[in-house]
Amino acid sequence: MTLGSIGEVVGGRVVGDQDLEVSGIAPAGEAGEAQIAFLASRRYLRRIAGSQCAAYLVSAELEAELAPDTPRVVVDAPYPALRTLLQQFFPAEERTPGIHPTAVIGHGVRFGSRVSVGPYAVLQDRVQVGDDVIIGAHSVLGAGTVIGARTRLYPHVVAYDDCVIGDDVIVHSGARLGADGFGYTQVDGERHKMPQVGRCVIGDGVEIGANTTIDRGSLGDTVIGEGVKIDNLVQIAHNVRVGARSLIAALVGVAGSTRIGKNVWLGGQAGVINQLEIGDGARVVVASTVMRDVPAGETVSGHPARPHREDLRRQARLGRLSHLKRRVERLEEEMRRLSSE
Repeated sequence: MTLGSIGEVVGGRVVGDQDLEVSGIAPAGEAGEAQIAFLASRRYLRRIAGSQCAAYLVSAELEAELAPDTPRVVVDAPYPALRTLLQQFFPAEERTPGIHPTAVIGHGVRFGSRVSVGPYAVLQDRVQVGDDVIIGAHSVLGAGTVIGARTRLYPHVVAYDDCVIGDDVIVHSGARLGADGFGYTQVDGERHKMPQVGRCVIGDGVEIGANTTIDRGSLGDTVIGEGVKIDNLVQIAHNVRVGARSLIAALVGVAGSTRIGKNVWLGGQAGVINQLEIGDGARVVVASTVMRDVPAGETVSGHPARPHREDLRRQARLGRLSHLKRRVERLEEEMRRLSSE
């Protein structure tokens, strides 16, 4: 693409030769002579010294950091522009619809148009598959599972019986949907399994990371709202409900029957105990442990999690303990000296 065509595609301002051609895009400091480098964060400024790139896709905020004669496309919103440009350089792979001869198809399975089913996939009885769905190799769909249009399951995805997966969903390899929740009752000193009879319901536009597990409900359903994005290695327990457009980073664990509002952000390694309410727009900082309800719009951190500013003050006080210990020791020594006189 030329700089001029890139400017048109991303809605940016071109500085330099409009006809300069680039063959791809790479991070600042890694782009080669024929590539355009992406620069949107100050932390990458140290990487541009000696760069060999042909030009930059740069945020308006950082344009002044480049030499005046540097070819560039300047944008106000760099990450949406990057997304648009990546789609130009890496268009979606064209797939030929069809069912691989090694796939196992149960009784009463219904397919929409232009469906692709990979090698050794298993679709059990009464599965319903929408238009333009891609089911990867070795994936297993339990009986009665429903998949909406344009959804993609990467290889080795497993959905247990009666899962509901919406339109435009992406499920990455190794994800497990609809497994039994961790539910037991004690009878005569023995643990007995409680039947898990609810469903796992995934809304439209959800993305689920690799090796993430989302349990089915025990009585009601486990529900992931539309537009939710879930990272790798996340555990969502039975009867949890996650509101629309929430973000859940890697290694998060959410215990049973917790209610998470809309537009919530859970940082990596955060943990949430059971039966809590996390309000709309709340933010849970990385590696925090939530043990009580979080009001809408609140940011919490720590173990146990508390309002973020309060936790920062607590950490500051902890940092002073060694200094306070030395002061107390000096005072004790002084008291002993005075008492001996």
